Amino acid sequence: MLRKWEEYRRAWPVLLASALGTGSGVAVLMAYSIGSFMAPLTMEFGWSRAEVAAAPLFYAIATVLIGPLVGALADRWGCRRIVLLSQPLLALALVLLTQLRTPIGWLYAGYAVLALLGAGTLPVVFSRAITGWFVSSRGFALGLSLIGTGVVGALLPTYVNGLVQAYGWRGAYLGLAALPLLLGLPLSWLCFRDPPEDMTPSTPTAQKPASVTAAGSFHFSEALRSLAFWQMAVSFMVVAIAVSAVLSHTQSLLIDRGVTRAAAAALLGLFGIAVSCGRLVSGYMLDMLRAPLVAAAMFAAPALACVLLWTSGNNLLLCGVAIMLVGIAGGAEHDIAGFFVAKYFGRAHFAAIYGLLYALYGLGGGFGPLLAGTIYDATGSYDSALLGGVGIFAFAAALISCLRPPAKHRPA
Repeated sequence: MLRKWEEYRRAWPVLLASALGTGSGVAVLMAYSIGSFMAPLTMEFGWSRAEVAAAPLFYAIATVLIGPLVGALADRWGCRRIVLLSQPLLALALVLLTQLRTPIGWLYAGYAVLALLGAGTLPVVFSRAITGWFVSSRGFALGLSLIGTGVVGALLPTYVNGLVQAYGWRGAYLGLAALPLLLGLPLSWLCFRDPPEDMTPSTPTAQKPASVTAAGSFHFSEALRSLAFWQMAVSFMVVAIAVSAVLSHTQSLLIDRGVTRAAAAALLGLFGIAVSCGRLVSGYMLDMLRAPLVAAAMFAAPALACVLLWTSGNNLLLCGVAIMLVGIAGGAEHDIAGFFVAKYFGRAHFAAIYGLLYALYGLGGGFGPLLAGTIYDATGSYDSALLGGVGIFAFAAALISCLRPPAKHRPA
């Protein structure tokens, strides 16, 4: 216990900077805003919901390409440099989105640029620093470092919807561009630091703490050859498909059922609250219980959410419960992934391995909105998509529950 408090005492500024850095990072700003842009973009340009909902897929494809590279750069050069460079570039990418024109390829290119310029603000980079500063309380610390994604996510739909109503969708993109500059950059400059072993790479391995030595760590290529990595990748990817589909389309689903736009945006804000709760609860449980079972429980709960959304009509209470259940899974996923990578593969190539895992997760997140939008355009409702979500969450829970450490980490 004393060791845990010592970790928090020396590294709480890093936690604070990470929370606001991830909260104002590209993943949050893209995922929690796309639902608010769907209606104004379809009205102005005549695009369908499925066409607009495909934008996160192009973001995800770009993330697959850039995520492992940014992770490798963070492993090599340190996290602080990557974060401080990427936060103003992310703001620039959001400003560029105000210049959208037809054809729709410009929208897709804009979201790809968003991923490329904002990649240094992904949770991958911040989590690499956190796993270096925290060992005894790593799971809970990862949850705390990502809590900003839920807090900002809870407020972002209402914030963006208000900007759209007052200033149009171009003004809303400018309002988003202000967030990494005002929330993320100042605190990253003042408080975000690489862990000591990352700042002294010349220190002999024997003089480093056992918790951070590269001994027993997996190289990037070794991790890719392990069954454990692909179990994680597939389970996280399919959960991302379902979570992103719900996140991007629930606002439209509620409006279709007669809920006002303002109420739908406020209700979607519950997702962000649930994300924060999911990260804290899962982080605490990861330090106390068997990690694959914690992950399985978190991934199974949203299956009930899909049933509730399918059957609840415009009952705001039941819809709110469903949104929160999905948010719990979305919140738990990132710190579970970071915890698994550090535990099973070590820290020597943490950001590169987690970067690919996160990119594959993002790819699933990109397909989710497109898949749900396509189903809606084909059937006129979201019922089939919601029923498919039940099966997806159940499959992911079963797969992750069977996770075992790779051979290098098994006792002889």
